[in-house]
This record gives sequence, structure tokens and C-alpha cells, in this order.
Amino acid sequence: MLREWRACGVAERIGRRKPLVAEAPGCGDVLAEYVAAVGREGGAVLLSVVGGRLSEGINFSDDLGRAVVMVGVPFPSLASPELCERLAYYESLGLVPDSDESGSGRKSESLGIGSAMGPRAREMYEALCMRAVNQSIGRAIRHQRDYAVVVFMDARYAEPRIARKLPRWITDGRPLEPLQFGPALAQVAAFFKQDFSV
Repeated sequence: MLREWRACGVAERIGRRKPLVAEAPGCGDVLAEYVAAVGREGGAVLLSVVGGRLSEGINFSDDLGRAVVMVGVPFPSLASPELCERLAYYESLGLVPDSDESGSGRKSESLGIGSAMGPRAREMYEALCMRAVNQSIGRAIRHQRDYAVVVFMDARYAEPRIARKLPRWITDGRPLEPLQFGPALAQVAAFFKQDFSV
């Protein structure tokens, strides 16, 4: 993505407003570079990868993280033999939790990967993905007075089976709605116009 942004000038346009720091294999201390840029410039844009060095275990509280933008849904690679075996085993257990969470279950009809993935394996596959998403978005809101906007740039987050795996503080019991760019930008602007000092 960053390569495309650089090729079409998006990275340069962002860089004119805020420093752009990107996590990449073999890069030095990206976190220190980002923290320094935030202190020096009053903000910066950090690009990182879900499951990368910066997506877990690091706090981006207060001014270190005022927005998290999730581009795409980071499903684990089905090219991993370990993951495929794990999903096949999970599917072989046979029971799929009912959506009413009553604890009863129904027998899985199919075993497989990809579009033929059975319901139990699909549930595990989605849960692995959404655990990583939730860890990543939680990096920016670390205490009661902290605030950040979270933007999901993929309509799949609004699908009920994905949205129900998001934390309640994100959905607030409401369904997520896909928005076009203009209305989404207006919501982000309105969010930051609020008085958070109270």
C-alpha cells in the first residue's frame, strides 16, 4: 500500500501535513522515530501491520494515538499448513455454538478451507482475525479519559458475524453502517470537535 501511495503522491501529500512513519522489515526503531515526530510536530501518521511489531503490547495513549484506521480485514493466511490443520481439527469437533449463546450446538455439515470452510472452522478463523483487530484498535484507548476515532475501511466489518466480534465499546450495541467518504469524514470531524477536557 505504501508503495502505491508513494507512486501516486498520496504519501507526499500526507507528509506535507504530518510526518509519515512506516513500519517495515529491517527498519530501525520505528516507535522512537514516531514518538519523536509526534513530540516535534504535534502529531504524525504511523503505518503498521496487524500482527507486526507495533500492533500488540505497545500503548499509543493520549496524543500518540488519536485515530486508528483499519484498512482491510486481516485474516490469517490459509497458505499456512499449521493453520489449515488447526481449522480442520476444530471443525472435526463437530459442534458450532448457536448464535443465542445458549451452549447447545448443532452438528457441522462440512469440512474444508476457504469458501467450503465449515461453520466451526469459519468461526475460529474469524475469531483469530478479530482478536488481532481488537488488540490493534485497543492500542489507542488506554484509560478512561483517553479518546480516539476508529475507522474500518472495509465493508465486511459491518457484516453481523464480524461486527459481533468487535468490543462493545466500539459498537455500543448498534450495527455498523458502511459510509461513503464524505459522510465518514464528516463523522470524524464531528468527533474531534467534541470537548474531551471534561
